Amino acid sequence: MRALNGVLLLDKPPGVTSNGVLQKVRKLYNAKKAGHTGSLDPSATGMLPVCFGEATKLCGYMLDAEKTYRVSALLGVTTDTEDADGEVLETREVLEITEAQMLEAVASFKGEQLQRPPIYSAIKKQGVRSYKLAREGKEVELEPRLINVVEATLAEFTGMTFTLELRVSKGTYIRSIVRDLGEHFGCGAHVTDLRRLAVSPFDGKSMFSLEDIQAAGNADEFLLAADQVIADWRSIVIDGETAFRFRNGSKPEYNEIRANCADELFRVYNADNQFLGLGKVVDGRLETVRLIGGQLASNGQ
Repeated sequence: MRALNGVLLLDKPPGVTSNGVLQKVRKLYNAKKAGHTGSLDPSATGMLPVCFGEATKLCGYMLDAEKTYRVSALLGVTTDTEDADGEVLETREVLEITEAQMLEAVASFKGEQLQRPPIYSAIKKQGVRSYKLAREGKEVELEPRLINVVEATLAEFTGMTFTLELRVSKGTYIRSIVRDLGEHFGCGAHVTDLRRLAVSPFDGKSMFSLEDIQAAGNADEFLLAADQVIADWRSIVIDGETAFRFRNGSKPEYNEIRANCADELFRVYNADNQFLGLGKVVDGRLETVRLIGGQLASNGQ
């Protein structure tokens, strides 16, 4: 197996778990080490960043990333999973809803709010995934969580179905937004199709399918440099002596940034634009937070 380093923006297919497709990708690349960030439901499609090798050290920093989705839904039918994979709980009449009313309702979901997660989720309740408890027929009650809907746009509306484009904070359940919209109109709703369009900072980047990887002459060309996981962070470039001391954790002097930045992490590069790792500046010294090896920078400073 290869000691491969980099990030693949996988276009996840429907009908497979995020971990299941990760193992397929790892096998296709013959990679020693791989991980993914931001699980998608089995029925969902779209961007699933897969990190190889040294890039896996940065996966955790993507947990706070904003994500963009396109979701389609059906009014009048509720399911236990809040999507089309679940069992129908109730069918209700859908009274006439105008596009203006739907636009107003969608707009009301923007901003910070408390959201009740779906019981069929990976959230743990007393150490057990809530979806496992739900499948066993046990009563599950999850505490509301603070989320932020940064953008909410009504893309399509037929009176019975609607499609939204949403940019949301970490921990946001799109299924629950659809559920709550349905309850707003008193008829219920469930997700019929869900696609993740982007994960920050990879907005606008190309995704690649399993078929693309299999057909490619050199699928390594699809990989982004490891530092692109944190491309939206500020960067620091240091000389050879400082780089040597940084790599050895000896806290070299660094006076280019005067303010105490103990709460901010920086991308650190040497003079040859090689990504060295993560650092912070405290009292005029550059402290080593995490070293990253085996991957040149992407010139995206």
